[in-house]
Amino acid sequence: MTVSLRQRRDQLVQEVAGNRRLQAGLAGIVLILAVYVFLVLLDLRTAQAGDYSQKTEQLAKMRALAGQDAWIGRAQSVARVRRGLDAEIPRVETVGVAQAQLMTWVRDLGQSAGGEAVQIQSQEPQRVAGEADLWRIPVVISGAATPDKVVQMIQQVEKRSVLTVVDQVLVMNRENKTYSLTLVACAHIAERSADATP
Repeated sequence: MTVSLRQRRDQLVQEVAGNRRLQAGLAGIVLILAVYVFLVLLDLRTAQAGDYSQKTEQLAKMRALAGQDAWIGRAQSVARVRRGLDAEIPRVETVGVAQAQLMTWVRDLGQSAGGEAVQIQSQEPQRVAGEADLWRIPVVISGAATPDKVVQMIQQVEKRSVLTVVDQVLVMNRENKTYSLTLVACAHIAERSADATP
């Protein structure tokens, strides 16, 4: 078996040695392969140089931040504030329950201000972007009350234990004593009902 392989090899070498076109073709193939290998190695070197540059830059940033212990304190402070805010956001079963709770509280708020002809209008709840179960529940309360009563209402919103913000305040006319407050409360809605239409 090895004899026939040697014979074939010798025959191939003799054929190549005797044929100038075959030699030129083989030289062209070798040249093309050499250029291809060169380009692949060049691309590999460029990619590695880019990776090295990126990692060196990242290492420099990490070294710059390594001596700053303030970041640890800031991260702990942010986590503490986040937990505090999360504790002020109620967990309810449905968006409708969250709306009903807010509407009841807003109705009581309007009555406590002694306002006349208080109107409460619920607006479309909105899911908070980036939060799976967190919803914004907006409500507009309007009516007639003196400006000092409107300020008292805003102060009651600020004191509320459930996270509620005054999104918009509009005191239209001091003589007519009309106002409009847009309040937004937040609520965690259970997963199964958060996907349903409110």
